[in-house]
Amino acid sequence: MPTVRRNSCEKIMGFEENVVKMQRDTVDRISELPEFILHTILSMLDTKEVCRACILSKRWYGAWSSVPVLDFQLRYFQKYGDYPGNCDDDTLKRFVGFVDKTMQRYSMHKYRITKMYLMLPKSAEKLVSLIDKWIMIAVQNQIQDFGIRVVGGFYYRLPEILFCAKSLKVLKCKFVKLPYYKTMELVSLEYLTLYLDTVDEDMLQRIISSSPLVELDIKRGYRLVNISLPWMEKGNGGDKCTTSGTMQSNHQESPLQKFVYTGLGHHMPWPWNMNIVALKNLRKLEFDFASITDDIVSELACGLVALESLALSQCFNLKCIKISSNSLKQLRIANELHFIEVTIDAPKLLEFSYNTEVETSLSLVRVPDHCNAQFLPLGSDPLTTVWLVELKKFLEETNFFKSLVIELPNPRKILVDEDILRNTGPPYKLSELKLCGIGAWNLGKFSVVGFLDALFRCCHPDVLSLTTSLQNPGSELILDILNILKRKVHCYTHPLRSIEVEGADCSSLLSKPSKFEMRFRLSWCQV
Repeated sequence: MPTVRRNSCEKIMGFEENVVKMQRDTVDRISELPEFILHTILSMLDTKEVCRACILSKRWYGAWSSVPVLDFQLRYFQKYGDYPGNCDDDTLKRFVGFVDKTMQRYSMHKYRITKMYLMLPKSAEKLVSLIDKWIMIAVQNQIQDFGIRVVGGFYYRLPEILFCAKSLKVLKCKFVKLPYYKTMELVSLEYLTLYLDTVDEDMLQRIISSSPLVELDIKRGYRLVNISLPWMEKGNGGDKCTTSGTMQSNHQESPLQKFVYTGLGHHMPWPWNMNIVALKNLRKLEFDFASITDDIVSELACGLVALESLALSQCFNLKCIKISSNSLKQLRIANELHFIEVTIDAPKLLEFSYNTEVETSLSLVRVPDHCNAQFLPLGSDPLTTVWLVELKKFLEETNFFKSLVIELPNPRKILVDEDILRNTGPPYKLSELKLCGIGAWNLGKFSVVGFLDALFRCCHPDVLSLTTSLQNPGSELILDILNILKRKVHCYTHPLRSIEVEGADCSSLLSKPSKFEMRFRLSWCQV
């Protein structure tokens, strides 16, 4: 074969091989995945987006029609900005038609439903029988995780069949009522979220007592006055709630591991009577806007022998609390505006987040040095140099916090006094300083320079974190701040020597509002 012809054949064969390789590389690998993996991918989307995904291929079309996670929310059918509780008849008709058609398909083919969320408008009062039918289909198809929320004043009463579902493990209810009936099974329910406004006390007692609850999340309510976290005595005389502090020999131990309560602050009395002896498995306890007192917090922290995590947020009745626990590993105290004194005795504490005023007296007893302690001070308005000096004094007196988080105000609310800064002493050594909310700054250069200079005279961080939102010119602000640090900001006793990029955290870019964080390692000159 002539050389020219042989070379031409080789080129043609090589071209064909490349074409075959390109075709092989463009194969839809995702569609070749097993169906349960496709279901996992689709379950991360809302139901309307899942429907749109069906146009990708025939395989996707078959997968979306049987995905076991259903998310029905009216807002997906409304115009942008419309209030979820209100909708016109046409929008409601399209929403109801979509939900009903989907549920009918799952009922006909007996597709399994593992998780379902349903958000209803107040106009759904006309659709009670239809909603009951949807829930019945979900129960028949082995529902495990069910959430329902009614927006706009209509309180839908849940059907009894839901409380007889043997597969149901998670139930999240918002602005709904429980069934009229006095008997419930709920033999598998492990996680429950309820709003007290719509709960009958006797019914709540029965649910908590008859279910193997691991997590209980109770939201604020106006009606309930006194509720006991029950652990039933099983005797010949029937079930009896025990609320005393001692446990009887025939006493049933509570399986509860997490209890979350969101109340109405000091406007309502504390409605719970908690038996700390029976709650020997409780590991996580959270109070938000709860009317608990100092004595209640101290008793629970000391008496709950398995407690590992405690969170107190906006509990305005607290004044002087003492937290003593041999099991506590995580502690969060947030926005306690009226604290006078806090005493912590926790030899196993690993994480501590403290969000309060710098005037609060904090005493630490048997707290390990390796505890990751983070202080989030409540800043004054405007933010003054005097406040920064008080912050430095608080850090030095406790000599415990390794991380400091400051929510930055508008530069116009920053007042810097050079005379006060001259005799502040050596800066406090920090592992990390986090400056949040820089997106709200318009970078009035003089205010920013003065504030950063004053801040670095009070503390020297090894790592500086800057957090901003994409809704603002965050990247430009970060660059401007870095230029300020490099050229203008200086600490007369320990000047900044160098800045190196430590890393970036973009994990919150998809959240609302989207945020990103840049971290820089700072090196300070030694005297």
